[in-house]
Amino acid sequence: MAAHAPLGIEVLKRGIVFIDLATAQVVGLAIILLGIWFDEPISIVRQGVTFGAGVVIALFFRWIERQSPDEQEAVIGSSFIVAASAGLLVLANDPHGGEALNEVLSGQILFISWGDIATFLPVYGIFAIAWFIAPRLRSGTGFFVLFALVITSSVQLVGVYVVFASLILPALAAREGKRYILWRAYMCGAVSVVAAILISAAVDLPAGPFLALCFAVSAAAIRLLYRAKRCRTDALQ
Repeated sequence: MAAHAPLGIEVLKRGIVFIDLATAQVVGLAIILLGIWFDEPISIVRQGVTFGAGVVIALFFRWIERQSPDEQEAVIGSSFIVAASAGLLVLANDPHGGEALNEVLSGQILFISWGDIATFLPVYGIFAIAWFIAPRLRSGTGFFVLFALVITSSVQLVGVYVVFASLILPALAAREGKRYILWRAYMCGAVSVVAAILISAAVDLPAGPFLALCFAVSAAAIRLLYRAKRCRTDALQ
């Protein structure tokens, strides 16, 4: 989740909020199609297809940004709807369709193994190096490719809903006026993840949807806390 904080802030700065949801849904569609075509696709095939889908849709959004920036958000939103609808149609006659769709959307957070995490650690490592050591890659095509790599990894681990919540809500928590305070986004993410895993495991609730709610509560609490603090400071001046 640490990679999501700076990415979410950049998404808000660019004003393309739904790019994460659209990219995640396209990757989710690729996962659904793989499950239909292959019983147990080998890892290299699964990763090749999912990362390929993520990069292709990201480059498509970059092309739209260059060609028709005024329509970018509309195209991104439409891409989400098309991918989501295609997924529903593909699974319409599948007896296990509901289970497959739920896994793509909500993930299986409590069942993620260390092996699963290790599979994607190199991707997050590449992102961290590129993002913090080579800031020029945050602009143009570099941003879209890095975004696609992280989103593709995260969707396979935690599902579409948590990916969107963990990108946007901590970024909103970090916003103060026209600037963003990164450590607040990290705080929002850390509190949400720890609380959601502990509580959902204790009361036997689905971890993915509960985590999304925890992000919302944590982000709202942080915004209210620092707004009240700022109001007290202004009153004393």
